[in-house]
Amino acid sequence: MALFGCWSNGYLRIGTVDFSDHAREITLETTTAELPANVHGQTTATILAGLESWTVNVVLLQDFAAGEVDATMNSLGGGAHTAFSIVVGADATAAVSATNPRYSGSAVLTSYRPMGGQHGVNLEASCTFRGATDLIRQVAP
Repeated sequence: MALFGCWSNGYLRIGTVDFSDHAREITLETTTAELPANVHGQTTATILAGLESWTVNVVLLQDFAAGEVDATMNSLGGGAHTAFSIVVGADATAAVSATNPRYSGSAVLTSYRPMGGQHGVNLEASCTFRGATDLIRQVAP
C-alpha cells in the first residue's frame, strides 16, 4: 500500500487563478443523500442512494491586491453568484495520475469570510464552494 505522506504541496485553482500559494487548508467533501426506503413489516431501516453533492472548503492567507484573494472572491460572489471552475489536487507539481488525481467541476461561492483570526497571526479568509455540476476525478493529463 502506497501512503501519500506529508501533505505540503496541494493544488487549488479557482476560476483562472491558482491559489495554491495562498492555501493553508483545502478540504473536498462528497456526500450522497440518503433516501428512506423502509416499509411496514421491516425491522431495519433501509435507504437508497440519492443525489450526490460536493463541497470545497478552503482557508487562504488573505491578499487584498488586484486579482488576488479578496478581489477574486468578491467578483465570484455578490449579486451574480454564477458558477465557475474549481480544481483541487494533492500535489501541485507532480503529474496528474492515478496516484495524484485532480478533482474539478463548476461551483458557486456560497460563503466568504474575508477576515478572521486571532491577534498576532496571519490574516486568513475562508471560503465555501458548493458543486453546481458533477465532480470529475481526473487521473490522466
